[in-house]
Amino acid sequence: MNATDFTAATLALIEARRETRRVDPLPAAWSLGDLTIAYRMQRAIARPLGEARGWKVAALTEAQQQAMAVPRPIAAPLLAPWVQASAGRLSLSQFIQPTLECEFAFELIRDLPERAAGAKPYTRAEVDAAIGSLRIGIEVGDSRLPAAGASTLWQLADGLNNGAYIVGPANAHWRGDVAFAEHEVVLRAVVEGHRSELARGTGRAVLDGDPLGAVVLVANAQPPGYGGLRTGQFVTTGSCTGAVAVPGACAVEADFGALGMVRLRFE
Repeated sequence: MNATDFTAATLALIEARRETRRVDPLPAAWSLGDLTIAYRMQRAIARPLGEARGWKVAALTEAQQQAMAVPRPIAAPLLAPWVQASAGRLSLSQFIQPTLECEFAFELIRDLPERAAGAKPYTRAEVDAAIGSLRIGIEVGDSRLPAAGASTLWQLADGLNNGAYIVGPANAHWRGDVAFAEHEVVLRAVVEGHRSELARGTGRAVLDGDPLGAVVLVANAQPPGYGGLRTGQFVTTGSCTGAVAVPGACAVEADFGALGMVRLRFE
C-alpha cells in the first residue's frame, strides 16, 4: 500500500467510526501486507479518536493464530469516548450490527513498558504484580468493515471489531478467591420488565480458565507505538459467553455472581 492509499484508508475508517457506517467495499489497492502496516494504520485511526482506556486481545492460542493467520497474539485499544461505567446508556444508532460479550478484565496499577526485541519476556509474576483489580465488563462488538467479512489484518486496523465497552465493578481481592474456570456468567436482556437469557458461560472459555494468562501474553506481544501498557488501563481477556446480537432496544445485564453485575441500556 502506497502512502496515498494508506492515508485514504485511514481517513475512511476514521469517518466510518464517527458516522457509524461501513467502508464497503475495500478497494483492492488498500492492501495490508503484514502486522506492521496493520498496527501502523490502527495507531493512525486511533490517534484523532481518543486515548486508549484499555486493551482487547485476540489470537491467544496457537490454534487461534493459525485460524486468524497471524504469528502471535494481537491487541487493539479501547478508546476512551466509547468506554463507559456500568449502567451506561447507548443509542442503537451508534452501531451498525452490535453484539454483546461478557469478559473478565484486569486493571493495571503499574506500567508494563514494551520490551525490546530479544529482551527477557515478562514473567507471570511481574505481570501479576502490575495488576491492581479484577474488573468485569461487557464489550459491544461492531465493525466498520464489509459485512461479508475482512481479513484479520483489517480487523486489527479497525480496532478488532470494538464498538464500545462497559466497565463494571472492581475487585481488589480476587487473587485466590476466584475460580475462573468454574465461575459462571449469565447475560440477560430486559424488555418491558421481562427478562430473557441471551447467553451463559464460564471463565474456562478463556485459555481454559486462565484469563490472567491473556494479560501475560499481550504484555509480551504488545501493540507497538503506544508506549506500553499503562497504569490505569485495563486489559480485557476474551469472551466467556460468546458473541450474541443485541435484541433491539432493551436493558442488558451481565451477572458475574459474587463479583457483581454490569448493566447498560440500549435506546
